[in-house]
Amino acid sequence: MQSIIILTLAAIACIHAVPTTEIVDKVWAEPRGSTLTEGIKCIFLVGPFNCAKAKLDADNAGQAARDLYPENTLHNGIGDAFRHCYWNALMTISIGRDPAKKLADLHEDNNTEGPLGERVMDLKNNEIGRQVGNDFKSADGAKARCQEHVSTGHLQLQP
Repeated sequence: MQSIIILTLAAIACIHAVPTTEIVDKVWAEPRGSTLTEGIKCIFLVGPFNCAKAKLDADNAGQAARDLYPENTLHNGIGDAFRHCYWNALMTISIGRDPAKKLADLHEDNNTEGPLGERVMDLKNNEIGRQVGNDFKSADGAKARCQEHVSTGHLQLQP
């Protein structure tokens, strides 16, 4: 019973927003863009505890981006680039590089709304973030490095 409760709570923690599209995922037979589907896949890919940690890391990266960058840059701008970098750095620190890659790729695969250029930008910034997470074992160091990568243009700042 306890494991069912834990799995349920982990799935809820992984849900980021309401479903956005009706494109069906051929493997899971669920609508792509469904955060419920993303949450369930997350549990199968890396387990409930790592899903919960990744969700917390996503929330922390999002808040840091909102604190550091203008609102109009949080989608396809410098704030967005920073958020992807920092989220992946935090996940790499908290759950490891391979699980972080699996979850970041899952998230990008599940997002069917934006143009291909956005996905390419996000994947590039995610990879840079995972490298930052390998290089820095603290959230503060990773945050500073991702900010530096924004300033130097090392991150892709636009699709």
